[in-house]
Amino acid sequence: MTYTPTEQANIDAMYRFMEAEAVQDWDTVYQFIAPDCVNYSPTGVVRGHEEMHRFDAAMFAGLQSWRRTILDIVADGDAVVFRWRAEARLRPSGKQAVWEALSWVRMKDGQIIEGWQYFDSAEVRRQLRPQKEAAL
Repeated sequence: MTYTPTEQANIDAMYRFMEAEAVQDWDTVYQFIAPDCVNYSPTGVVRGHEEMHRFDAAMFAGLQSWRRTILDIVADGDAVVFRWRAEARLRPSGKQAVWEALSWVRMKDGQIIEGWQYFDSAEVRRQLRPQKEAAL
């Protein structure tokens, strides 16, 4: 596909965003998020940097590792849509989950201003819940 310079810049920004997120380089991550950004996902709505910082701190405190990989990505105007795979490992159990999701983001001046995340949250919970101990 051929993209406008802005569309290609938005695609490139999403790759850099996820690279920074994987190493928890929050200064870089938040350069790609507008201060008044709103994010909608199965886990709830998060508004602005302050709420996003709290959400990220809580999520990453429980993880040994986290990695998202973009599988497909397209851009049209200010919208970027991408399918991604997440791999997460819980602390302290080491329990791992892998799932795919879809994100639709709207960008302005290289920053995410709105985002919608779609994934099967019940499946993620199923993979991460502790295994029941075998009955004796």
